[in-house]
Amino acid sequence: MHKGIATVSVGGTLPEKLTAIAAARFDGIELFDNDLISSELSPREVAQRCADLGLTIDLFQPVRDVEGTPPARFGSVLHRVRSKFAVMGELGVTDVLMCSNCLPDAIVDKDLMAEQLAAVGDLAAEAGIMIGYEALAWGRTTSRFVDAWDVVRRADHPHVGVVVDTFHMLSRGDGPEALAGVPGDRIAFLQIADAPRLGMDVLDWSRHFRCFPGQGNLPVAPLVAAVFERGYRGPLSLEIFSDVVREADPRTTALDAMRSLLFLEEELRQHWATGTAAESRPRVELFDPPPAPGRVDFSFVEIAAGTPAERRGIETTLGALGFHHAGRHRGLQVDWWRNGEAHIVLNSISDETPLAVTALGVGVPDTTDVAERAHALLWPKAMSRQRPGDAPLPGLDTPGGLAVFLSEGERGDGWQVDFVSTGDPGTGDALGVDHVGASIDATLLPAEQSFFRTVLGLTAGVLTEFMQPCGRMRSRPLTPTEGDLRVIVSVDDGTRPTEARRGLNQIAIAVPDIFAVAEQAATAGAELMPVPDNYYADLAARFDLPADLLARLRQHGILYDRTDEGELFHLYTPILGNGFYVEVLQRVGEYAGFGAPNTHIRLASHAAQQGR
Repeated sequence: MHKGIATVSVGGTLPEKLTAIAAARFDGIELFDNDLISSELSPREVAQRCADLGLTIDLFQPVRDVEGTPPARFGSVLHRVRSKFAVMGELGVTDVLMCSNCLPDAIVDKDLMAEQLAAVGDLAAEAGIMIGYEALAWGRTTSRFVDAWDVVRRADHPHVGVVVDTFHMLSRGDGPEALAGVPGDRIAFLQIADAPRLGMDVLDWSRHFRCFPGQGNLPVAPLVAAVFERGYRGPLSLEIFSDVVREADPRTTALDAMRSLLFLEEELRQHWATGTAAESRPRVELFDPPPAPGRVDFSFVEIAAGTPAERRGIETTLGALGFHHAGRHRGLQVDWWRNGEAHIVLNSISDETPLAVTALGVGVPDTTDVAERAHALLWPKAMSRQRPGDAPLPGLDTPGGLAVFLSEGERGDGWQVDFVSTGDPGTGDALGVDHVGASIDATLLPAEQSFFRTVLGLTAGVLTEFMQPCGRMRSRPLTPTEGDLRVIVSVDDGTRPTEARRGLNQIAIAVPDIFAVAEQAATAGAELMPVPDNYYADLAARFDLPADLLARLRQHGILYDRTDEGELFHLYTPILGNGFYVEVLQRVGEYAGFGAPNTHIRLASHAAQQGR
């Protein structure tokens, strides 16, 4: 498919945008009028720059506030439109987006609106231009696709069609059914955007929180599929308004955008693969990479052991939490620590690396397929952790700075053959790593989500915001359809040193009996995160807990949450090394959350530890 992107979807100056878009292998652009107006390049120079970069200009957009204009002022509208059409002639572009009128004095009269669109259509016919009329979700004259199509149908002009914009439609609750009766040759253009579901004014939602397909929660693929099923064969084009893309590096954004379209094409392939949808599949070429892994599990977490003193400290902490030394790497200064089904690898190759979580091991059925899938999706080529005779561990770097290593075997245990067992079975009975947390730069949050979504098939949950003593934290869980890998990505403002603002900063271990772990830690003299007594007074007010249970929670510094599905008990270590911590938790029943009501307690306690 011909892939395009609006210049508004990428940050930087217009020349920087064009260069980044071409480098990401897009076929064409939607030229945003403001980008042209603010550029030092003339329209002819922009056209030449695009031609030199191998980009077509697929759409000029937007021309605003046309239909529904009071008749006395319509002459000035026609003058403005003629002027924009002249600019389009210099650009060599033949398609224009005309969005619904938002002016407060616009007249909501479909017959008048259709008459005026037809008049503009006559100008377009003279200039050899096709108009695409779009209903803005907050428009005054039209705000729904069905109304925009009704106006276009009334205008009945060969140079006036309708635009499908996935955000404007889905944000108003309109899906594929809204396209019923719309011929494909009357769909002038298709604009694609996703977004997280947010309960806010639709204009603010649109201007600040749109994202690329797969990074939000809107059902984009079925709507796009329906557009092509109607007969549309124009560009697959992205239009993203977002605070993030305005701040992020243009090349990073453009690559992320292209990955999202490749992923969307894969979703379309899957949509048309089975059932009644297969009967309506149009003959269009689609991206076909190796499939996402059917199961994704935790394999191991790697920690750089730091200095000898830091190494002794982390070993003491792990031992107090039930871990034991399970093995030593055959050729490297790397040790395997185990607590039941939870595995941590301590890397002592260099004592110049500070104590920090450095990598995540992920179990997948076929590491080669996943590595090839990542490469097909334009992620950097997988690096190797393999020495002669070692188990293959292809690795990938995420945009947020995480190192992810892929391992095969039963739930990803293939890496264990590289270690000589100590023969100590240990006494820990942890159920495994429950989840890990990663702190990343705000501008990389969408790209980080995109990595886990596109490469490993994880799905993003609800974005949650937490207040903290110095700033705020926003976090979002990513979980697989099958498997136990759970990653919480967060944008963390103000709780950790600058050098630790990116990377894995949380390791959560699931255990069957948290009180036994807490008592073992106390016996070992381990330091745990202190919890203020006020928390337990509030806990007693929120939940009708037995007095003896409340006393045990207070004694061990254990936090508590409860839902209709189950309960959560959890405790934390203080901040360790360059800014990470360990959480121990016990889930009871079907509790599926991550203790969000208690997050502010952890944030405050860790901030106090750092003197903030």
